[in-house]
Amino acid sequence: MITANQPSLRPIASPAASPSNKYMYLFLAISFGTCYGIASMFMLFPDFIVPITGELHLMHPLAIIALYSPSIAGLITCYLIGGKDALKGMFLKLVPRKKDLFWIPIIIGISIVFASSMHFGSLLFGIPVPELTYSVPEMIWLGILNLFKETGLIGGLFGWIGFLLPFLQGKLKNNVASGLITGLLFGLWVLPGYLISSFGTSTTYIYYVVQLMAFIVFQSYIFNATKGTLLFYLLAFWLVATGSQIDLYYFNPQVQIMQFFFFVASAIIIHFVFKRKKVDTTLQTFPAYVLEWKEAK
Repeated sequence: MITANQPSLRPIASPAASPSNKYMYLFLAISFGTCYGIASMFMLFPDFIVPITGELHLMHPLAIIALYSPSIAGLITCYLIGGKDALKGMFLKLVPRKKDLFWIPIIIGISIVFASSMHFGSLLFGIPVPELTYSVPEMIWLGILNLFKETGLIGGLFGWIGFLLPFLQGKLKNNVASGLITGLLFGLWVLPGYLISSFGTSTTYIYYVVQLMAFIVFQSYIFNATKGTLLFYLLAFWLVATGSQIDLYYFNPQVQIMQFFFFVASAIIIHFVFKRKKVDTTLQTFPAYVLEWKEAK
Protein backbone atom coordinates (compact mmCIF):
# COMPACT_ATOMS: atom_id res chain seq x y z
CA MET A 1 0.00 0.00 0.00
CA ILE A 2 1.44 3.40 -0.97
CA THR A 3 1.28 5.88 1.87
CA ALA A 4 2.38 9.45 2.29
CA ASN A 5 5.28 9.99 4.65
CA GLN A 6 6.19 13.66 4.42
CA PRO A 7 4.19 16.61 5.70
CA SER A 8 5.10 19.17 3.04
CA LEU A 9 6.67 19.77 -0.34
CA ARG A 10 10.35 20.38 0.38
CA PRO A 11 13.69 18.87 -0.63
CA ILE A 12 14.30 15.62 1.24
CA ALA A 13 17.25 15.39 3.56
CA SER A 14 18.65 12.06 2.43
CA PRO A 15 18.78 10.26 -0.94
CA ALA A 16 17.69 7.11 0.87
CA ALA A 17 14.49 8.70 2.16
CA SER A 18 11.26 7.75 0.44
CA PRO A 19 9.46 10.87 -0.82
CA SER A 20 5.82 11.49 -0.10
CA ASN A 21 3.15 10.36 -2.54
CA LYS A 22 2.10 13.99 -2.90
CA TYR A 23 5.04 14.42 -5.26
CA MET A 24 3.63 11.72 -7.51
CA TYR A 25 0.20 13.34 -7.36
CA LEU A 26 1.76 16.69 -8.26
CA PHE A 27 3.54 15.10 -11.24
CA LEU A 28 0.34 13.47 -12.47
CA ALA A 29 -1.70 16.65 -11.92
CA ILE A 30 0.68 18.73 -14.05
CA SER A 31 1.01 16.06 -16.77
CA PHE A 32 -2.65 15.17 -17.10
CA GLY A 33 -3.94 18.66 -16.29
CA THR A 34 -1.89 20.27 -19.05
CA CYS A 35 -2.53 17.62 -21.70
CA TYR A 36 -6.21 17.05 -20.95
CA GLY A 37 -6.80 20.76 -20.38
CA ILE A 38 -5.44 21.77 -23.80
CA ALA A 39 -7.23 18.90 -25.52
CA SER A 40 -10.52 19.71 -23.76
CA MET A 41 -10.41 23.32 -24.94
CA PHE A 42 -10.19 22.22 -28.57
CA MET A 43 -12.79 19.47 -28.20
CA LEU A 44 -15.35 21.42 -26.16
CA PHE A 45 -14.89 24.96 -27.47
CA PRO A 46 -13.53 24.64 -31.03
CA ASP A 47 -15.56 27.58 -32.36
CA PHE A 48 -13.98 29.85 -29.78
CA ILE A 49 -10.41 28.45 -29.63
CA VAL A 50 -9.60 27.61 -33.27
CA PRO A 51 -10.09 31.17 -34.64
CA ILE A 52 -7.62 32.38 -32.02
CA THR A 53 -4.96 29.63 -32.09
CA GLY A 54 -5.56 27.87 -35.41
CA GLU A 55 -6.20 24.15 -35.91
CA LEU A 56 -4.39 21.85 -33.50
CA HIS A 57 -1.66 19.68 -35.06
CA LEU A 58 1.45 17.91 -33.79
CA MET A 59 3.74 20.91 -34.34
CA HIS A 60 1.31 23.44 -32.87
CA PRO A 61 2.87 25.25 -29.85
CA LEU A 62 0.01 24.16 -27.58
CA ALA A 63 0.36 20.56 -28.75
CA ILE A 64 4.09 20.69 -28.03
CA ILE A 65 3.39 22.02 -24.52
CA ALA A 66 0.95 19.16 -23.99
CA LEU A 67 3.41 16.58 -25.34
CA TYR A 68 6.21 17.93 -23.16
CA SER A 69 4.07 18.20 -20.02
CA PRO A 70 5.31 14.91 -18.45
CA SER A 71 8.95 15.97 -18.74
CA ILE A 72 8.14 19.46 -17.49
CA ALA A 73 6.27 17.93 -14.56
CA GLY A 74 9.07 15.43 -13.90
CA LEU A 75 11.72 18.15 -13.78
CA ILE A 76 9.61 20.38 -11.54
CA THR A 77 8.96 17.49 -9.15
CA CYS A 78 12.61 16.48 -9.27
CA TYR A 79 13.64 19.98 -8.21
CA LEU A 80 11.08 20.12 -5.40
CA ILE A 81 12.31 16.81 -4.00
CA GLY A 82 16.06 17.15 -4.35
CA GLY A 83 16.80 20.69 -5.46
CA LYS A 84 19.50 21.58 -7.98
CA ASP A 85 21.53 18.49 -7.14
CA ALA A 86 18.70 16.15 -8.16
CA LEU A 87 17.99 18.21 -11.27
CA LYS A 88 21.65 18.01 -12.30
CA GLY A 89 21.64 14.29 -11.61
CA MET A 90 18.60 13.82 -13.84
CA PHE A 91 20.37 15.41 -16.80
CA LEU A 92 23.56 13.46 -16.04
CA LYS A 93 21.52 10.27 -16.51
CA LEU A 94 21.52 11.05 -20.22
CA VAL A 95 25.23 10.19 -20.23
CA PRO A 96 25.91 6.43 -20.00
CA ARG A 97 28.76 4.96 -18.00
CA LYS A 98 31.64 3.66 -20.11
CA LYS A 99 31.00 0.09 -19.01
CA ASP A 100 27.39 0.36 -20.21
CA LEU A 101 28.19 1.49 -23.75
CA PHE A 102 27.85 -2.09 -25.00
CA TRP A 103 24.10 -1.62 -24.59
CA ILE A 104 24.03 0.69 -27.61
CA PRO A 105 24.77 -2.05 -30.20
CA ILE A 106 22.55 -4.46 -28.26
CA ILE A 107 19.60 -2.06 -28.42
CA ILE A 108 20.27 -1.40 -32.11
CA GLY A 109 20.37 -5.16 -32.69
CA ILE A 110 17.11 -5.72 -30.80
CA SER A 111 15.52 -2.93 -32.84
CA ILE A 112 16.62 -4.56 -36.10
CA VAL A 113 15.14 -7.88 -34.93
CA PHE A 114 11.99 -6.01 -33.93
CA ALA A 115 11.58 -4.27 -37.30
CA SER A 116 12.35 -7.50 -39.18
CA SER A 117 9.80 -9.37 -37.06
CA MET A 118 7.12 -6.80 -37.84
CA HIS A 119 7.93 -6.85 -41.57
CA PHE A 120 8.18 -10.61 -42.08
CA GLY A 121 5.50 -11.27 -39.47
CA SER A 122 3.13 -9.12 -41.52
CA LEU A 123 3.98 -11.13 -44.64
CA LEU A 124 3.52 -14.39 -42.74
CA PHE A 125 0.06 -13.47 -41.44
CA GLY A 126 -1.11 -11.85 -44.66
CA ILE A 127 -0.99 -8.30 -43.30
CA PRO A 128 -0.34 -5.71 -46.02
CA VAL A 129 3.12 -4.12 -46.03
CA PRO A 130 4.29 -0.98 -47.85
CA GLU A 131 6.30 -1.29 -51.02
CA LEU A 132 9.99 -0.87 -50.18
CA THR A 133 11.12 2.08 -52.27
CA TYR A 134 13.68 3.70 -49.97
CA SER A 135 17.40 3.03 -50.26
CA VAL A 136 19.39 2.31 -47.08
CA PRO A 137 20.81 5.87 -46.95
CA GLU A 138 17.27 7.24 -47.38
CA MET A 139 16.05 5.00 -44.54
CA ILE A 140 18.83 6.28 -42.30
CA TRP A 141 17.97 9.90 -43.15
CA LEU A 142 14.25 9.34 -42.52
CA GLY A 143 15.12 7.64 -39.24
CA ILE A 144 17.11 10.69 -38.16
CA LEU A 145 14.22 12.95 -39.10
CA ASN A 146 11.89 10.74 -37.07
CA LEU A 147 13.94 11.51 -33.96
CA PHE A 148 12.74 15.11 -34.27
CA LYS A 149 9.20 14.15 -35.29
CA GLU A 150 8.76 11.92 -32.25
CA THR A 151 8.20 14.89 -29.96
CA GLY A 152 6.87 12.66 -27.21
CA LEU A 153 10.27 11.00 -26.82
CA ILE A 154 11.78 13.92 -24.94
CA GLY A 155 8.33 14.98 -23.80
CA GLY A 156 7.97 11.92 -21.61
CA LEU A 157 11.60 11.03 -20.93
CA PHE A 158 12.10 13.01 -17.71
CA GLY A 159 8.58 12.25 -16.55
CA TRP A 160 7.48 8.67 -17.13
CA ILE A 161 10.96 7.15 -17.08
CA GLY A 162 13.09 9.72 -15.27
CA PHE A 163 10.64 10.25 -12.41
CA LEU A 164 7.59 7.97 -12.25
CA LEU A 165 9.20 4.58 -12.94
CA PRO A 166 11.95 4.91 -10.27
CA PHE A 167 9.50 6.60 -7.88
CA LEU A 168 7.16 3.60 -8.13
CA GLN A 169 10.06 1.17 -7.86
CA GLY A 170 10.93 2.79 -4.55
CA LYS A 171 7.36 2.31 -3.33
CA LEU A 172 6.48 -1.09 -4.79
CA LYS A 173 9.92 -2.73 -4.68
CA ASN A 174 9.19 -4.42 -8.00
CA ASN A 175 10.15 -3.35 -11.51
CA VAL A 176 7.40 -5.32 -13.27
CA ALA A 177 4.54 -3.80 -11.27
CA SER A 178 6.15 -0.37 -11.54
CA GLY A 179 6.61 -0.74 -15.30
CA LEU A 180 3.01 -1.86 -15.80
CA ILE A 181 1.62 1.08 -13.83
CA THR A 182 3.94 3.54 -15.57
CA GLY A 183 2.88 2.21 -18.97
CA LEU A 184 -0.79 2.31 -18.00
CA LEU A 185 -0.61 5.93 -16.84
CA PHE A 186 1.41 6.85 -19.92
CA GLY A 187 -1.31 5.22 -22.02
CA LEU A 188 -4.11 7.05 -20.23
CA TRP A 189 -2.24 10.30 -20.73
CA VAL A 190 -2.14 9.87 -24.55
CA LEU A 191 -5.92 9.35 -24.75
CA PRO A 192 -6.67 12.91 -25.97
CA GLY A 193 -4.48 12.26 -28.99
CA TYR A 194 -6.88 9.53 -30.04
CA LEU A 195 -9.90 11.74 -29.52
CA ILE A 196 -8.74 14.74 -31.53
CA SER A 197 -9.41 14.13 -35.21
CA SER A 198 -6.44 16.21 -36.39
CA PHE A 199 -4.19 13.60 -34.76
CA GLY A 200 -5.82 10.93 -36.95
CA THR A 201 -4.46 7.43 -36.49
CA SER A 202 -5.21 3.95 -37.83
CA THR A 203 -4.13 2.30 -34.58
CA THR A 204 -6.28 0.92 -31.77
CA TYR A 205 -6.06 2.78 -28.47
CA ILE A 206 -6.27 -0.18 -26.08
CA TYR A 207 -3.55 -1.96 -28.04
CA TYR A 208 -1.35 1.10 -27.74
CA VAL A 209 -1.79 1.12 -23.96
CA VAL A 210 -0.82 -2.53 -23.51
CA GLN A 211 2.08 -2.01 -25.94
CA LEU A 212 3.42 0.75 -23.71
CA MET A 213 2.99 -1.39 -20.61
CA ALA A 214 4.94 -4.30 -22.13
CA PHE A 215 7.62 -2.00 -23.59
CA ILE A 216 8.26 -0.16 -20.31
CA VAL A 217 8.46 -3.41 -18.34
CA PHE A 218 11.08 -4.61 -20.84
CA GLN A 219 12.93 -1.29 -20.62
CA SER A 220 12.84 -1.36 -16.81
CA TYR A 221 15.34 -4.24 -16.83
CA ILE A 222 17.81 -2.21 -18.90
CA PHE A 223 17.06 0.91 -16.83
CA ASN A 224 18.00 -0.87 -13.60
CA ALA A 225 20.99 -2.73 -15.07
CA THR A 226 22.47 0.58 -16.28
CA LYS A 227 21.84 2.50 -13.04
CA GLY A 228 19.01 4.51 -14.55
CA THR A 229 20.60 5.66 -17.79
CA LEU A 230 17.90 7.51 -19.73
CA LEU A 231 19.71 7.53 -23.06
CA PHE A 232 19.01 3.84 -23.64
CA TYR A 233 15.26 4.30 -23.26
CA LEU A 234 15.41 7.26 -25.63
CA LEU A 235 17.38 5.22 -28.18
CA ALA A 236 15.09 2.19 -27.96
CA PHE A 237 11.84 4.19 -28.18
CA TRP A 238 13.12 6.11 -31.18
CA LEU A 239 14.31 3.02 -33.06
CA VAL A 240 11.16 0.96 -32.52
CA ALA A 241 9.05 3.94 -33.61
CA THR A 242 11.05 4.33 -36.82
CA GLY A 243 10.22 1.06 -38.61
CA SER A 244 6.83 2.18 -39.83
CA GLN A 245 8.24 5.58 -40.82
CA ILE A 246 10.68 3.99 -43.28
CA ASP A 247 7.94 1.75 -44.74
CA LEU A 248 9.08 -1.56 -43.29
CA TYR A 249 5.52 -2.20 -42.08
CA TYR A 250 2.24 -0.41 -41.42
CA PHE A 251 1.52 0.65 -37.85
CA ASN A 252 -1.97 -0.82 -37.64
CA PRO A 253 -3.91 -2.90 -35.09
CA GLN A 254 -2.59 -6.23 -36.40
CA VAL A 255 1.01 -5.02 -36.10
CA GLN A 256 0.25 -3.57 -32.67
CA ILE A 257 -0.68 -7.05 -31.47
CA MET A 258 2.58 -8.45 -32.81
CA GLN A 259 4.50 -5.65 -31.11
CA PHE A 260 2.83 -6.39 -27.80
CA PHE A 261 3.84 -10.05 -27.91
CA PHE A 262 7.35 -9.12 -29.06
CA PHE A 263 7.95 -7.00 -25.95
CA VAL A 264 6.29 -9.49 -23.62
CA ALA A 265 8.63 -12.16 -24.97
CA SER A 266 11.59 -9.75 -24.75
CA ALA A 267 10.83 -8.97 -21.10
CA ILE A 268 10.62 -12.68 -20.24
CA ILE A 269 13.87 -13.43 -22.08
CA ILE A 270 15.80 -10.57 -20.52
CA HIS A 271 14.50 -11.54 -17.07
CA PHE A 272 15.89 -15.06 -17.32
CA VAL A 273 19.11 -13.98 -19.06
CA PHE A 274 19.81 -11.44 -16.31
CA LYS A 275 18.98 -14.02 -13.66
CA ARG A 276 21.26 -16.63 -15.20
CA LYS A 277 24.13 -14.19 -15.76
CA LYS A 278 23.61 -12.69 -12.30
CA VAL A 279 23.33 -9.17 -13.72
CA ASP A 280 23.03 -6.48 -11.07
CA THR A 281 19.48 -5.19 -11.46
CA THR A 282 19.23 -3.34 -8.16
CA LEU A 283 16.08 -1.24 -8.33
CA GLN A 284 16.82 2.38 -9.13
CA THR A 285 14.66 4.52 -6.90
CA PHE A 286 13.85 8.21 -6.87
CA PRO A 287 15.57 10.45 -5.85
CA ALA A 288 18.52 8.24 -4.81
CA TYR A 289 19.48 7.32 -8.36
CA VAL A 290 19.79 10.95 -9.50
CA LEU A 291 21.83 11.90 -6.44
CA GLU A 292 24.47 9.20 -6.84
CA TRP A 293 26.85 11.58 -8.57
CA LYS A 294 26.96 13.79 -5.47
CA GLU A 295 27.46 10.88 -3.10
CA ALA A 296 30.36 9.64 -5.24
CA LYS A 297 32.25 12.96 -5.00
